[in-house]
Amino acid sequence: MTVSLAESVQNIHLRLIKRRVAVGGQSQNPQRKVRVRASSRQRSTGIIVLQVIILCAFLGGWEIGAWSGFVNTFLFSSPSDVVSILISQFRRGDLMINIQVTTYETLMGYLIGAIGGSILGLLLWFSKFVADLASPFIAALGSIPVLAVAPMLIIWFGTGFKSKVVVAAFSCIVVALVNAYQGTEKVDKDQLELFRSFRATKMQIFRKLIIPASTPWLMVSLKLNVGFALIGAIVGEFISANAGVGHMIVVAGASFEIGEVLAGVVLVMIMVLVFNLVIGFFEHLLKRRHLM
Repeated sequence: MTVSLAESVQNIHLRLIKRRVAVGGQSQNPQRKVRVRASSRQRSTGIIVLQVIILCAFLGGWEIGAWSGFVNTFLFSSPSDVVSILISQFRRGDLMINIQVTTYETLMGYLIGAIGGSILGLLLWFSKFVADLASPFIAALGSIPVLAVAPMLIIWFGTGFKSKVVVAAFSCIVVALVNAYQGTEKVDKDQLELFRSFRATKMQIFRKLIIPASTPWLMVSLKLNVGFALIGAIVGEFISANAGVGHMIVVAGASFEIGEVLAGVVLVMIMVLVFNLVIGFFEHLLKRRHLM
């Protein structure tokens, strides 16, 4: 009876909010809404065009400087050289192998660190005492640079795939944990009291209120941790690896092949962009299903 009553109260509350939003939307001028949307689209298009122009100007200036001798190609290479290196590695098959290795390490570390850390952060809501007790230890753990512990983790877990996953997970677990717990702390106190007034259990409050209300914080954390997980995997490959984008960058740097180093950097940026697009797609789905 308690479950159904708590759910009924939440449903009524959501219906009232939707009704107010609907009434407010009907009271607005439809023509004004069309103008606002058109203006927003124009602004977004303008920003994208400006970004493309800036990027093209930068790459064009860099290429012209390298071609004219104004830019030292030994120190800075050139865009055309970077592209030719990527094409050459793709034809040899090395490019896809490096991308696959780093992507797999990043994804596994991300699932363990970002997803696992988010779950731990949410679970801390059940005990304020445990959260306060663990707070200084979490802060201390988060202050440790991944580069400082990566050699130790590789000694513990070996030089293979497992150590890179552990380093990637270590890079993002604290950020995920802290963000998730902060999301639980920002839940509307009035809604919390409403659930408690109808004697909802902690698990019911957690499932029906805490998790949905913390979703925006979780999405921010998931976006941030894409880069952290990739950095962890790259750092692990810097120290010990036989393949991967990080291994490619280290080998190229040791032989002073700046073009190949920049090619690796370009791959890292593209991978982060793709991962963020995937996370953004899932965020869009959650918003369409009114889960955020």
